[in-house]
Amino acid sequence: MKEQSVQIRVPASVGNFAGVAGSTVALEGSLNVKATLRADGQVSIRYFGENGERVPRGRSNLVVRAMESALKLKAVEWTGADFEIYSSVPVGVGLGSSAAAVLAGLIVADRLFELGFDEKSLFELAAVHESRSENLQAAWFGGLRSAATEAEGDAAPQGWFPEKFMLNVVIPHFHRLDTPFASAADKNVPGLADALGVGVAGAGVFLCGSGPAVGIIAEDLAPEAVRAVQDGFARHGLESRHVAFRPSRTGARDWNAAREAARSRAAGGTEPHRKPSLIPV
Repeated sequence: MKEQSVQIRVPASVGNFAGVAGSTVALEGSLNVKATLRADGQVSIRYFGENGERVPRGRSNLVVRAMESALKLKAVEWTGADFEIYSSVPVGVGLGSSAAAVLAGLIVADRLFELGFDEKSLFELAAVHESRSENLQAAWFGGLRSAATEAEGDAAPQGWFPEKFMLNVVIPHFHRLDTPFASAADKNVPGLADALGVGVAGAGVFLCGSGPAVGIIAEDLAPEAVRAVQDGFARHGLESRHVAFRPSRTGARDWNAAREAARSRAAGGTEPHRKPSLIPV
């Protein structure tokens, strides 16, 4: 029996991790989507999270666009849906919000309409909407991914971190919140060069993805490094805030497999005729 409502969780991710091109790590911050089918072909979206003014409330929303592309590929009629989106991932600052939205839309489509996607199909379709393959890999599998590890597929996450490791992130309060950006060059954020150029012994500073968020890797000197980065923005009249994320060993695949397994147990078992899902259970 086809489900009428699903809940999906996808982690944030940081590309350009530690300043290494093509290296991305999944974070415990996440995009959470509840989708409920409707029959009139319409879309409604309620969004709860940071930078919500950047998030479209109709069919141009990236979650909806990814979902519709999956249905079109499988020649399945779009019937409309109500979406509730809860996000701890700031939009458009370099923390993988677009990769999370694309994966969420594809997983929602697979679950609600029993499309039977496998992982190969998932990544091929996701690439239509998101060019950063490492972000997609990290958000799906979890852990630290890179272009070199993509071919490993279901391999264990690479390069894991100490138990207490935290990624510190400084996010400038840039005034162009209403417009998504294609690259760091488009942002032209005052003080970004100074923030990235701070020198604190024992700390690594890098641009998160396409920015303008700045990532900081430090142990004992983390508060000093954070202040130095914020001062870099402040010298150009730009306020900023500091957030911290733990890396996530687990990605959307296993997060949602656990949720689906729990749902199936509560319902008394899975339906034997259900098509195979890209989410293992």
